[in-house]
Amino acid sequence: MPYLFLAFIVYPLAEIASLVIVADWIGAGWTLAALFASALIGIGMLRHHRFAVGWSLVNDMRSGRLAPQSLFWVARYYIAAVLFIVPGFIGDVAAVLMLLPWGRRDTAKVPPVPDVLEGEYRRVDPRQDPRRRLDDR
Repeated sequence: MPYLFLAFIVYPLAEIASLVIVADWIGAGWTLAALFASALIGIGMLRHHRFAVGWSLVNDMRSGRLAPQSLFWVARYYIAAVLFIVPGFIGDVAAVLMLLPWGRRDTAKVPPVPDVLEGEYRRVDPRQDPRRRLDDR
């Protein structure tokens, strides 16, 4: 429990420090523009997917195929949107990392393709005359 309290103290201080470092590096105007843009991205994420994600979860529940991966993806998506809205660059980096498709192994599965090719073949002795064709036998 004391670590959680420490995180609530350290995180805002780290965000302020990152804002000062970035403002010193690229300028205060560009820093404010980047913060405004990231907040707009977060608001857009929440507005755009608010109904779409909810309806997809309802459809998954109705069909009986509600997987923990889909719930985990929805939680990550909303946390990333909130992190984009909160001013600071550490939260923005964490939001981008949350949006990466880790943990979604079910979409990477490809149906198996048979490895056996049906057909006929003849062995050709490589020491024979190369001008001799297979159909001359």
